[in-house]
Amino acid sequence: MNLKGRPREIFIIVVGEFIKTAKPVGSEFLAENYNLNVSPATVRNDLAFLEDLGFLIKPHTSGGRVPTADGWHYFMEEVWEPSFFPEEEMIKFNGLVSDLVNTSVELRRCVSKFFPEVSEEFLKRFLMDKIFNNYERRK
Repeated sequence: MNLKGRPREIFIIVVGEFIKTAKPVGSEFLAENYNLNVSPATVRNDLAFLEDLGFLIKPHTSGGRVPTADGWHYFMEEVWEPSFFPEEEMIKFNGLVSDLVNTSVELRRCVSKFFPEVSEEFLKRFLMDKIFNNYERRK
């Protein structure tokens, strides 16, 4: 399936807004905030079309739409284009990630010796929380 025209544009906008807000996206919002040059009713028809295709779903009867698993798959396969990163940056980043993985494996070994009751899943979540929360606080 290859979406074209306004339905494709609306689908891309809905996915983008959902990524930004994690909230359903409605036709009024789209008509008011994007230069689609159509009425909210026309936008609703396009949203219904995308819903019929299985790309969007309404979590609530009177609410906006969110992407489905099929919608995400289509977006990743047909729409999304990864950003280009210079090779030097990718090599450096891969090295940093490898260092982080090695450190976390070593930390897991140490923690399991001192606290054998701590599950591996808890430790993974704890480490991820520390890494990303500390990163956000430094910004």
